[in-house]
Amino acid sequence: MTSVGTLARYQDALTSIPPPGCGCHGALLSVANRGTLAGIDPQQILSDIRQAIPTGNRRVTDREIADAITKAMADHQGGTFTPRPRPHPVVQDGAAALRRLIGQGTITTEVDLWECSPIRLWSTPPDDPALLIEVLYTPDDLLWIGERHDAGILGDTIRTAGEWITHFHNCGQTAPHIILNPLTGLPTTKKTGDGETLRGDGNVATFRFCVVEFDTLSREDQIRFWSAVKLPIVALIDSGGKSIHAWLDVARLAEVAMEAHWATQIKGRLYDRILTPLGVDAACSNPARLSRLSGHWRTEKKAYQRLLWLAPEGRPVHVHSI
Repeated sequence: MTSVGTLARYQDALTSIPPPGCGCHGALLSVANRGTLAGIDPQQILSDIRQAIPTGNRRVTDREIADAITKAMADHQGGTFTPRPRPHPVVQDGAAALRRLIGQGTITTEVDLWECSPIRLWSTPPDDPALLIEVLYTPDDLLWIGERHDAGILGDTIRTAGEWITHFHNCGQTAPHIILNPLTGLPTTKKTGDGETLRGDGNVATFRFCVVEFDTLSREDQIRFWSAVKLPIVALIDSGGKSIHAWLDVARLAEVAMEAHWATQIKGRLYDRILTPLGVDAACSNPARLSRLSGHWRTEKKAYQRLLWLAPEGRPVHVHSI
């Protein structure tokens, strides 16, 4: 049986992997050792390491990771490890599939999208953040809201959902970004190994939502896509710029009880095999990813980030939602 201590040490080692070129190779064996001692399936260890390696000045191959796992297995329990080949994309011709979905879209304007929102959005944009948080989170959930590079500071950029709701009801200032998933409030080592953070992937407490956006589609085509695709959408947010941010309910897509499951089921399947081939921004696939927060005024765009559609149960957009 895996003890809480050995699993915790494995998770700590994952979040401490330095970038390639800065000691990453040596850290792979340390993580593999801890994963093997924790009794974790070697294929899962490979997936976890692949997801945890930060950006560096070289590419770390699956073969390099597998060699570290094989050595760890030989040192602790014997045997060898042959990784399974990466699965082929579910979507084989992404460009054609995207065109087909856009062509099936039944909604083309923001007004029509707003009209079919399951929760009616009668208020003005400054009221959006309180509504969004009240509908999608519990009062004790710890949420980060701030500027893109703001640190996680308890009582400042990190507050409970209840505190943020009170803040916004009292006309408190909004910020442009939110981390969709609630945080633990406990520090973890940064992926770079340079200090600690309260707002990284390792700080996520519960895995509820992921954010999806397109960089290249027109707004009309984005609306058509989201009105056609069969995914559990909880919110669609106008970024105040060129894109619409979709929040998906990952609990309706997979059993995501821990970060390892996010790596294999959300990153590995939903993004890598389905969404990325369709042209979705692949950089959005980590659990502490930022999304635009509705209700913020973008001075440089002279536009609000606006809530366009809201369904706490997670459901496809449909013209007859109301």
